[in-house]
Amino acid sequence: MKIYTDEDASLDYLKGKTVSVLGYGNQGQAQALNLRDSGIDVLIGNRSDLYLEKAIEDGFDPLTISEASKAGDYLLILTSDESQPIIWDQQIAPYIEERNTLVWASGYNIGYGLIKAPLFTDVVLVAPRMTGNNVRSLFERKKGAMAQIAVEQDFSGEAWNRMMAISKGIGVTMGGVFESSFREEAELDLFAEQVIWPGLVAWFEECFKIGVDEGFPAELMILELYGSGEASEIFRLMSEKGFYKQMQNHSTTSQYGTLSRSKNLFGKEIKELIRERLVTDIKGGAFVKEWVEEQSSGSKLLAELKKEVLNNNMSKAEELILPMMNEK
Repeated sequence: MKIYTDEDASLDYLKGKTVSVLGYGNQGQAQALNLRDSGIDVLIGNRSDLYLEKAIEDGFDPLTISEASKAGDYLLILTSDESQPIIWDQQIAPYIEERNTLVWASGYNIGYGLIKAPLFTDVVLVAPRMTGNNVRSLFERKKGAMAQIAVEQDFSGEAWNRMMAISKGIGVTMGGVFESSFREEAELDLFAEQVIWPGLVAWFEECFKIGVDEGFPAELMILELYGSGEASEIFRLMSEKGFYKQMQNHSTTSQYGTLSRSKNLFGKEIKELIRERLVTDIKGGAFVKEWVEEQSSGSKLLAELKKEVLNNNMSKAEELILPMMNEK
């Protein structure tokens, strides 16, 4: 995998151009501020909400999404995945001009064909592998987040250079960018969201239930699972030293217990379920269809699922113990 850095990019392709950031949420705010600090002319397009107020606080003079779409040479489309098709049809697509560069930070809508970009535009992906607040903080520390990049459509013949200029402007070439595709970025995101993290959620929930059933206080189970901060520290060390190499920071008792007991936890049924979710739900597109239908129903199931977990025994136990930990 080739990593591209600052030396492979130039801001010259942004000189005399206007970058319109459409959506001032977590990524929008970070990328807009980084671009402005890089000396780029930035416009903000956002509806009238708390994010609009935040843009004003940050010194921008926001426009509507339609106005910003019409005024920009580069359009950074950073609204939420589920809102984009409607916003696209009504507030962005009618105002796109020939040779505009359309930049996405998520491969979802283009990768799954929910949005079709005009053939007379450049279509590129700059997807930071980090939340917006960290994209900003790493930029300020002159480190930069890593990002996936892709050219989906090169109308101008300069799409690669334009994409790299945006990458440099938001600071991700400091961290390093690597080539991918819209669909691959989306599939990897969904794999994390539907296999990796659900597995962790289900595992923690089951461990909590078993521990409490076998006599451990619920508050102590919360501490052991994540409340003490030890789990987050282990994940941090994994990203720095490696998944297994970080084990040198643990006792040999811990090392032996972890390595010897991890061999037989997943049976054939679980492995087949994981593969099925990847092949059918994610790569096959079944999840995209399901999520579109869920949104059309008003996201009622999502609301029920959130209500259920916020009222389960884990949530109740952490309400008692986490405030004590956060006071430290």
